[in-house]
Amino acid sequence: MSAALLVAASPLLATTATAEPVPDHPALGAVFPLGDHSAPKTGYKELTTPGVTYRVFNQGAASDVWTVWVRFDDGQEVTTAETVATTHAEKLRAAEFGDVRVVPVNSPATADTYAQTFYGVHVGSYTTAAEAKALQADLKAKGFADSRVLYTAETDPDSRGPWQIRVITIRPDAKVDLRAEHGLTVSDSETVRQLSARVGALAAVNGTEFDINSTNNTHFMGHEGVPQGLYMQDNVLLGAPNNGRTALLLNAAGGGHRITEVKSRTWITAPDGTTRDVDGINRVAGQILGCGGVGDDFRKTATLGNVPRLDPWRNGTCYDPNEIVVFRPEWGADDTPAPAEEWAGATVTEVVMNGSWDVLEVRDAPGPIPKGGRVLQGIGKGGEWLGTLKRGVRVTPHTSVTDMAGTPVTASALAAFGAGTPALMRNGQVWLNPAANGMAHVACGLPAPAAGCRPSGILTARHPRTLAGISAEGHLMLVTIDGRNPQASVGVTLPEAARVMEWLGARDAVGLGSGGDTTLMVENSLYNRPWDQWTDTAAHERAVSNAVVVVKRP
Repeated sequence: MSAALLVAASPLLATTATAEPVPDHPALGAVFPLGDHSAPKTGYKELTTPGVTYRVFNQGAASDVWTVWVRFDDGQEVTTAETVATTHAEKLRAAEFGDVRVVPVNSPATADTYAQTFYGVHVGSYTTAAEAKALQADLKAKGFADSRVLYTAETDPDSRGPWQIRVITIRPDAKVDLRAEHGLTVSDSETVRQLSARVGALAAVNGTEFDINSTNNTHFMGHEGVPQGLYMQDNVLLGAPNNGRTALLLNAAGGGHRITEVKSRTWITAPDGTTRDVDGINRVAGQILGCGGVGDDFRKTATLGNVPRLDPWRNGTCYDPNEIVVFRPEWGADDTPAPAEEWAGATVTEVVMNGSWDVLEVRDAPGPIPKGGRVLQGIGKGGEWLGTLKRGVRVTPHTSVTDMAGTPVTASALAAFGAGTPALMRNGQVWLNPAANGMAHVACGLPAPAAGCRPSGILTARHPRTLAGISAEGHLMLVTIDGRNPQASVGVTLPEAARVMEWLGARDAVGLGSGGDTTLMVENSLYNRPWDQWTDTAAHERAVSNAVVVVKRP
């Protein structure tokens, strides 16, 4: 059966969600967790390798409208004060705009954030985006310039969808390998289609979040392949974690797969016995995407100046003037990159080594990475420490990657991916930890207080999602939920994603990259609809940092 039929959920595949007694299929009688909770239409096929299956679920119909979300004077879309939202709405009515609504947006309590109701202001209700855009122009002409066109399914808790959910399930006895795959270099991005084709993958989904080259990423460092946080291929650490964040670990220590919070430490010992932590791996020195590093890291604030921060902060930017970063051959560029623009003009010290970590050269500018070798690049105090090393000496590297209890997670075939979401399920229960993953209000310090941290709006918006789950039987589920497509699939919030994974039978679950990243390739065909913006009219495959690939064994 063709991929097109599976994507379209043709009548040939129409059954109820409870008709097929396949492991990890929703349990008999399980209620679909979205929309009106009616049973979805479903399709199923076993792929060319026994033990690897594909399922698609379709449910719901478009029921939402286009509107304009008018931001407050401080540029924010929501406020925690209903009176502020009411006053803003009154200003719009006074300007003779009709259908002005104060809209509550509820963020539920989680393992480490408290419940919070936010309030936004919407104007107008239309069947097309073009009508909403015309209203947006009128708003701008009357002084309300800061707004965006919104399809209300993005935040409407009563949306009726639609939804398209696709699931690849891999049994423990399937004769396949689960791997991490990046492009020809870790500094460049490629589509999941390209990554899948290179290794002849049976199936593949996008992996970690990354330093995307986008107008929304104002701190882009020039190398789109660099992952945000943990990335390991064949037990080699190619991207250091934002310490404390949740990760997907495939082929982990003890066998099988695991989802847990992870931290790492990399350090080097000089011949005289002195040691120095390595701050980063395969990234620009002095700037940390997602924070959660070591050393003298800080974030910039408008009112408090530079605030020290070693906790993770998803998509946030931290800085450190005193770093050492190691570049491996996988970096792939002709030369190591210059430090972050924040430290432009700073003295750079590089120690060039062979594969045995013997010092071949000490130089004062970025340069090539020797074949099979390493380069340690230092700025500030990190550069001063490197400057004490002499040609011909050998340094000793050390790396530990552990869970938060300090237990090593490494194994010879480990593939590890830093999550793009909080944990979603733990030990069979819906369980989200946004604060631990840098997704609470930025002012929250860890460990979270007993009452929980103040939430951000991260839990309230629907987006496309790529999810991973592990069942009690050890089956791995790779799940995509399309979104931002009013006629095909509107996406899910993070709490909804957790309930979907619970419905699918996961014991533990987490999200990977989301939004326009979300891509599923099966047997060399694109099976989902990658969608970037709500107003898009066609699928678009985004280049990403890496992918989870399922490869048939010879």
